[in-house]
This record gives sequence, C-alpha cells and structure tokens, in this order.
Amino acid sequence: MEQYLAIDIGGTSIKYGLVYADGTLQASNHVPTPATWDIFLERLDDIFTTVNATVVLDGLAVSAPGAVDSSTGIIHGVSAVPYIHHRPFLDALRERYALPVTVLNDANAAALAEGWTGAGAALERFATVVIGTGVGGSFVNKDEVMIGSHFHGGEFGYWILDPSLPQPDGAWSAIGSTSALVTRCRERLGRPLSGHDIFALQTESAIQEELERFYRWNAIGLYNIQFSFDPERILIGGGISRRPEVRDGIKRHLDALCDALGTLRIDVETCAHFNEANLIGAARFHMLNVKKGSAHL
Repeated sequence: MEQYLAIDIGGTSIKYGLVYADGTLQASNHVPTPATWDIFLERLDDIFTTVNATVVLDGLAVSAPGAVDSSTGIIHGVSAVPYIHHRPFLDALRERYALPVTVLNDANAAALAEGWTGAGAALERFATVVIGTGVGGSFVNKDEVMIGSHFHGGEFGYWILDPSLPQPDGAWSAIGSTSALVTRCRERLGRPLSGHDIFALQTESAIQEELERFYRWNAIGLYNIQFSFDPERILIGGGISRRPEVRDGIKRHLDALCDALGTLRIDVETCAHFNEANLIGAARFHMLNVKKGSAHL
C-alpha cells in the first residue's frame, strides 16, 4: 500500500506522520517549530531521514498556514511562521527530496480529511469551520476545496459579524473565536483563565453570559455560510468542538435564527478528525493531485 510522509506546519510545532493510501495515520509525532528557514529545513531533513529509514515513501504532503497557491508552491499572506511566505516553497523541498511534493492550506487540508474518512465522508458538499485562536474553514464540493481567486476561500474569520464595532473588532475571529471568548471571560472575572477553566465555571452567571454570546456569534456565522454556499452539512472543528455543549449551544441559537429568518433547518455536527486532520487531509490532496498529474508534483 502506498504511504506518504505528511507534515503540518504550525506556529508552535511541526507535526508529522505516515499516512497510508486508505487514510490511516500511523506514527505521528511533532517537533518545535524553529525560528528561521534554514533551521526549518534542517528539521525537515531530520524528520525525513527518520521516517524514510524504516519505510519506502511515495510522496511528501505538506499542510501550511497562509494563502497557499498549491499550483506554484508560493505561500502568500501572513501567518505565525513568516519565513515560509513569498519564497519558492515547493521547489526547495523537491530539490531536497527525490519525491513528489504538494502543499495545501491547513484549513483546506482539514476539510479534505473530513470528506475522506471523517464526518463529511458521505457528503458531496459540506463546509468546515475551525474555531480556535482565530476562525477559518473551507467549502468542499466533490473532493474539491474552494481556494478562491486570491487563495482566501474559506477565510471566514474575516467576515464582519458586527458592523457596529470598529474594524477589525467586529470580524468573526475577533468576536467568535475561542481566544476572544477566553479574553472576555478573563475581563469579566478579573483573573487568569484557560478554556478549560471557562467550562468548569460555566454555571457562573458571567461565564454563562459570555458563552451565550459566543454561541450566538458562531451561529450567525454558520447561518451566513449556509445561505452563501448551501452545504449539506456544516462541520465544527477546533479543540473547543470536543465539548458537546459547544455544538449544542451553537445549534440552539442557529435553530432560533432559522425559526425567525430561514427556510430550512441547518445540519451542524462536529468534525471527526481533530489534531490529525491536517496530516490526513494533506495526504488526500497529494493523492488527488498526483493522479491529475499536476506540473508541480
């Protein structure tokens, strides 16, 4: 069975693992994300040498932050890993490793994973919304992710949810992200809090109020996605989505919006792949594009 080295570049760590052609992820691990491009390449060399010593690899699949042009291999925009941007990213990796190499935006990779072996596997059209430090996502139509003319397809975090606030304070990432929720709760209680603390204290009135605001903002965002792309289902991802009360709270507010304004019930569920999604989706993108014979493989 074919096997691929999948690498997910994050601001804190570089995750990597071996993904088989059936979508199984094995032997995943991570190393700290380095501060410079040269050390980054050294870390990739270490990862490649370690994995390649035990298996025969059929390709290298990369998930990366930013506005990724998968056809040219240039990563536009900005992210927490600035040195990967605006350079011939794919060319550099192809020169180092005698393998086909692909790169895809991390949120799009997560969506492909859900459509392959996750909560979107039985669907033709679905959207994902990843709620974390910011808000991102993707729209998938028959295994194709919406990239967009400027590589910003699925960047839902830029959507303006509250135009009454000075921008960018009214953007989805600024008011509906997990980090925004944590900040508001800290301010309300006047002490340091983690996301875990918030749910441990969710019976307190101030925390309840902030959670309801959080659920409502995200319900408004999902409502807009439904009537923009009309997916069969919207999948919520990010670490906070592991808590069933988050999905239930957002659905409660979403149902209220649909009762007042909409013409249908919106299907919302949580993603099946959490931390593994980017690795699995990067490999899926690699396999789909190798079959198409992309010039940059």
